[in-house]
Amino acid sequence: MEKALQYFVRLGDAVSQLVNVAFFFSDNPNESLSGRAWRNRNKSRFWGIMKAVIDFIAYPFERDHCEKSHLADVTRAGRLLRNQGL
Repeated sequence: MEKALQYFVRLGDAVSQLVNVAFFFSDNPNESLSGRAWRNRNKSRFWGIMKAVIDFIAYPFERDHCEKSHLADVTRAGRLLRNQGL
């Protein structure tokens, strides 16, 4: 059961990254839409609203979803760098 849950989390991450690149024209294919919304929340009104909307939708399942997604993006990037010996 745990492996199935991990699979669906990875699938959700991949879909979020795809949406971020395909529809929001991100130049970083490894960043989730939620993580980007958190990172840019204070840089533009659009991303502040996007963060609020995503967090509202995710609220029944997870509190502070965008912040947690950003931290997961950073952790994933760090793990990739360490695995490459960088």
